[in-house]
Amino acid sequence: MEPKKVLKVGLDSAAPFPMHSDYNSEKFEGFEVDLMKAITEHLDIDVEYEVSLWATILEKLFKGELDLICSAVTVTPSRRHILEFSNPYLHFRLCAVVNSDSDLRDINDLRNKTIGIREATEAERYVHVNFPGNNMVHAETNKELYRKLQAGKIDLLIDDSPIAGGFLQKNKKLKVGMYLPKTDSQYAIAMKKGDTQLRDQFNEVLSLLKENGTYQTIYKKWFTDIQF
Repeated sequence: MEPKKVLKVGLDSAAPFPMHSDYNSEKFEGFEVDLMKAITEHLDIDVEYEVSLWATILEKLFKGELDLICSAVTVTPSRRHILEFSNPYLHFRLCAVVNSDSDLRDINDLRNKTIGIREATEAERYVHVNFPGNNMVHAETNKELYRKLQAGKIDLLIDDSPIAGGFLQKNKKLKVGMYLPKTDSQYAIAMKKGDTQLRDQFNEVLSLLKENGTYQTIYKKWFTDIQF
């Protein structure tokens, strides 16, 4: 019998729950974990997860040290130049998270504020482009970022709405101050450039999972109580 194909899947070590939990926790779980399981079981492929910091993960894929990344990767034109993407599996927006006693009325309220962002993310790029004059505080992990907000070291943080939703579920002292205009985005599975056969296989199964209701079941399991 031929051995099963094994795919090396890259994971962001900063566990953006509910996409996935920390791989080193007792229970490794989340929306993307269930989705990958459903796709790879259908293709009869085994998965080997490899954890790395977000700042280096895309480079690892580009160099061929990973086969794919399923870890809240936002599809962008510049990433499309160097990577292959599956069809999107989740739509979201960027949002500003504040302490529950703070108010943001519109985008101008962000001016002169100290903004927290995670390194090498689209949120970071958004702040650099739209609020270059603001004081920025960078964090390597989500936990660190949300802790800074609670401790009053930053006025707000900017994050992807599903990830913020996961953190806010456990933290009633914080809230989404506003969703940022014109930041509609999508997550997709990233693969090495030219890996079109694998991409097509994944797209086929993604469509099938949406048709047969599996995708909807996984979605409801993780996002029923989360507003994003």
